[in-house]
Amino acid sequence: MNTRQLQYAVLLSRVRSFSQAAESLGISQPALSKQIIALEEELGVKLFDRSTAPLTLTAAGEHFASRAEQLLYGEDQLLRAMEQYRTGDWGRLVIGVSPFRSLYMMPPFIRQLREHFPHLQVVLSEANSAQLHKGVTEGSYDFAIMNLPVDESVLNVIPLEPDELVLAVPESMLKLLTPPPADGMPVDLASCRSLPFVVLSQQQELRQQFSRLSAQAGLEPDIQVEVVGIATAWEMVRAGVGAAVLPRQFVQKDDHPGVQLLPLLQQAITRQPAIVTRRGQYVSRFTEYAIRLLQAT
Repeated sequence: MNTRQLQYAVLLSRVRSFSQAAESLGISQPALSKQIIALEEELGVKLFDRSTAPLTLTAAGEHFASRAEQLLYGEDQLLRAMEQYRTGDWGRLVIGVSPFRSLYMMPPFIRQLREHFPHLQVVLSEANSAQLHKGVTEGSYDFAIMNLPVDESVLNVIPLEPDELVLAVPESMLKLLTPPPADGMPVDLASCRSLPFVVLSQQQELRQQFSRLSAQAGLEPDIQVEVVGIATAWEMVRAGVGAAVLPRQFVQKDDHPGVQLLPLLQQAITRQPAIVTRRGQYVSRFTEYAIRLLQAT
């Protein structure tokens, strides 16, 4: 039994398909099958039930896959620690982050980070909330930046500055607010019944939060456009298509002539981002410095 066989078995246990696993590994399906058969013969047990579609794990296979994943994780952590000793200032930092936070947080942060570690390679793994949670739990990242809550029994959490949601409204549409907003005063979403809205798709966390805020205000929003990304929603607002509830930290990175950013009365529900790592994970000096840098910004 070797590391390669462990990797093959763990991947196969996740995707439940020889063809898909072989494609991901860049090998032929017969070659993968041969490795799994050799592993099963060495262990003296069947790990996979090939009579089902998708294939399933036997009881022995479930136990083996779980323990093999732990072994591979431990080996990866050991190798990364030794790499740190071997290379000194040379290294690699993998950060899990959502695409919208990547846009406004990462460019200045990475510039400062590389000023301190010029030979450091930074890998941004952009993913949605569910993928980030899965990746950080599996130890795929040095750390992730994601919204709370998370399972703190297996994850370490360092809170960052909370997101403040604002109503981004084209100035040409301010007259649709009833009553019109007073200078500097928060806007009640209940006054936005005549506004056309640009929203994110249903599975997006920000859309779900907008729905909760609307319900809190007794608003049935007039949804005119649905998009996938926050950046697209912001561009729609800037083009005068409609209003949107967006994080101030994101929209303030741009000049926004023709758009008003109005604070919301309904701010009881906030988005709390945090730096998240897996408990017991090796923390390199690159990771430690990056976390301190993010806390200071």
